[in-house]
Amino acid sequence: MKFNCLPYGQAIILFGNFDKKFQKGVQNTMPTIKEYAKEAKARMKNGFWDDVNIQRQNDVAIAANQGKSTDVIMNEYREVLKRKIFETETKEDELLYRKVCALLSQKRVIINPIGELADKSKMKNMSEAAKQHYVFELSKKFKQMKERYFRETEISCKS
Repeated sequence: MKFNCLPYGQAIILFGNFDKKFQKGVQNTMPTIKEYAKEAKARMKNGFWDDVNIQRQNDVAIAANQGKSTDVIMNEYREVLKRKIFETETKEDELLYRKVCALLSQKRVIINPIGELADKSKMKNMSEAAKQHYVFELSKKFKQMKERYFRETEISCKS
């Protein structure tokens, strides 16, 4: 008898061969420590951290010359690095973020941003429950991306 943790803290008791199949499925979807180590080594070989340090020093110097707080810039660097290193956002999310940026940078009032962001061809093939779930998830992502957009525009205005 073995306990495995599933998403949202659910536990399931697994028996026999099903346990091994389940572990294979989880192993393929979740990065291992070994994969993280390989990625870290590649970043060091490619000079990723040297580039980050040079860019950060330049941005901090510009902010200091203009008499602005460097704390805001350092916090933004932390968030950007987390996104780059751990890839918390997928390529699909990044495309959605670009659409959100395009919407929010317009000078007009946007009445239904979720309707403009939704993929109508994808929604045609969904059931009503799936459509509701899709719209709910999209609105949650829109809220997060809107906050990110305003944070990033605030920082670019300060620096």
